[in-house]
Amino acid sequence: MAWKTPLGILAVAVVAIAVGLLLTPKTAMEKRTNLPWQITIHSDGSSEVFGLTLGRSTLADAIHRIKEPPEITMFVSPEGKKVVEAYFERVKLGNVRAKMVLTAALSEKQLEQMYDRGLRISKSSGGGRKVTLHPDDIAVVHRTPISNITYLPHTNLDAGTITRLFGTPAQRIREPKNNVVHWLYPDKGIDIALSEEKKEVLQYVAPARFEQLTAPLIRSGTVLE
Repeated sequence: MAWKTPLGILAVAVVAIAVGLLLTPKTAMEKRTNLPWQITIHSDGSSEVFGLTLGRSTLADAIHRIKEPPEITMFVSPEGKKVVEAYFERVKLGNVRAKMVLTAALSEKQLEQMYDRGLRISKSSGGGRKVTLHPDDIAVVHRTPISNITYLPHTNLDAGTITRLFGTPAQRIREPKNNVVHWLYPDKGIDIALSEEKKEVLQYVAPARFEQLTAPLIRSGTVLE
């Protein structure tokens, strides 16, 4: 749902950052790191944000940076798709408060084996299931690289702030059944879901995997000018 700088250069000495940073001088902002719009694209096509390189940094690396133990759970969609996520309730990176969900880059075989060893299966919202993993599998997840980052800032973003911080999106697509509009930045691997009714959601993937993330949305959504 991504972020490279330009820090919207305004003609005033302070800039209001709607991701929870209150009227901080521009010079101070430029010295901060680990901000949501600061993305580095490496020569191999991988992307780095919050000091984590997607596809290389592990969940253990993320825990070391965030300094909070996550809740690790397997989710199974009604269609049977399995994913293991690590949920961080309180994250403060670059002095910005947020929640964060990291997806583990596990193979289909690993996911099936973890499901079979699950300690408890219960229903989740939307008709899916969630699985409490065996401790041995949680240890494996800690050593597994991160494939996706979902970032949920505490403070609402608006269209103007997103444009200042992340730039103009390559495309904007409205979901078919609600008022959520996705701002897509394929070169940075970022999808920002913007809504008037709900909190904004930022999804980060490596640019090489961006089409895989957004293909279902593009097929069903409405392209906006």
